[in-house]
Amino acid sequence: MENLLPFFEVCGPAGEHFIAELAKNRVSIGRFELYNDIALEPDPQQLVTRKVHCTIERDIDGWWVIDNGSVNGTFLLRDGVMVQVDGRALLEEGDCIHILGMLTEAGEPVYWQMTFSDPMGTRPAGQRRTTPQAYLEYDWLQAKLFRIEGGTRQEISNLRPQEHKLIRYMDQRNRANGNMPVMCTFEELQTALWGDEVLHTEAEINYVIFGLRKKLELDQKQPQFLETVRGLGYRLVTRSIKK
Repeated sequence: MENLLPFFEVCGPAGEHFIAELAKNRVSIGRFELYNDIALEPDPQQLVTRKVHCTIERDIDGWWVIDNGSVNGTFLLRDGVMVQVDGRALLEEGDCIHILGMLTEAGEPVYWQMTFSDPMGTRPAGQRRTTPQAYLEYDWLQAKLFRIEGGTRQEISNLRPQEHKLIRYMDQRNRANGNMPVMCTFEELQTALWGDEVLHTEAEINYVIFGLRKKLELDQKQPQFLETVRGLGYRLVTRSIKK
C-alpha cells in the first residue's frame, strides 16, 4: 500500500530497518521508546540522547529537523554532502538524517540513517503569504524580556526571581542551539531553579510555569511561547539579542 503520510525509512548501525510515519506535526526522536515517538534502539554505547535528541516539526513551509541541543549532534545528508544541523534545517525529498549510533573499535562513526519521503505531500500552487510569528526576545545586557508580534515590542515586566531565572536558563539553552527552542527536562529546570537543593518536585516547576504563562501568553489555553513537551518538560520560544 502506498504511504499516504510522510515517513522516514530508518536504517540502524547494526542492520535495524523500519518505517516511521509522521502522523502528527511534531515528532520526537531519541534513544528510549518511553520518551520519544521514534526510538533509536538499541544504543549500547549511549550516543543518542535519551530524551529528545531532535524533533521533526511541520509548519507552513514544510517539515523541519530541529536539533535539541544534543551532545553528539544531528546531521543531514543531501546530494552527497553531509552537514551538521545548526538549529534547524528544512527537509527535502530524499534527505537523510544521520544520528551517531555506534563507534567501531577503530573509532569510526556508524550512524542511524533516516531517509525522508513525502510523495503525497501537497504542492504549492503559487507564492504563499506568511504571517510573522510571535516570539520572545531576551536581552542579556539589560536582563529584560520582550514579546515581539507584528512589529510590536512589549516588555514583560514584574518577573519574579524564579521566573526570571527560568527564562534566563532556557534562553541560554536556545542560544547554544542556534537560537532554536530546546526542550528542557524537569530535571534540568529543577537544577536551574534550585541547584543542589533536594525535595523539589515537578509540581513546583509547573507552578512557576503557570505564573509565567499568565504574563507571557496571549492565550493561556494555547500557549505559544512556553510549550509543554508532555511528560518530559518545557521549551521556550525565544530569539536572543546579540550586541
